[in-house]
Amino acid sequence: MKHNLNAYRWCSNKGAGYRNAVIGVFFAFCVRYALQPQIEEALPLFFFQINTIVIAFFFGAGPAILTVLLSVPLMSYFFMAPFGEFTVVDSRDISVLFVYATYTLVVCFLVEWLRREQYNAKMAILVSESRFKLMVEGDAKIRELLNPPPTHRPN
Repeated sequence: MKHNLNAYRWCSNKGAGYRNAVIGVFFAFCVRYALQPQIEEALPLFFFQINTIVIAFFFGAGPAILTVLLSVPLMSYFFMAPFGEFTVVDSRDISVLFVYATYTLVVCFLVEWLRREQYNAKMAILVSESRFKLMVEGDAKIRELLNPPPTHRPN
């Protein structure tokens, strides 16, 4: 089947996606902040990654990239030592941020690609069903023309 050029429209409401991305980052931040006394510097990006992947699945790569852009400064300020301040970034911080950004972006684009292919498959099914219906209707009309119903002759 020919590639569907409208596959990027698999998500019908991108505006809601951007709103939910911001709300999701807020909730991921709140959960991580509530757990800060127990886990301190461990898992600084875990909740943000989960949020980004969920947003990518439901709303696409655009809102997911927004979650990455919002969560990196929050994560580096609140959940990476020294807490509550922006300091000189060392190689460990760079590696954590690099892993977070690349892993999350790769997952986002893979999810976007899979959702587009899923949309293409749905569209192919709809086209196939409509073509089949037209073919059956056309076949019935051809049969009707070729084999007219017998006419009743009065006795």
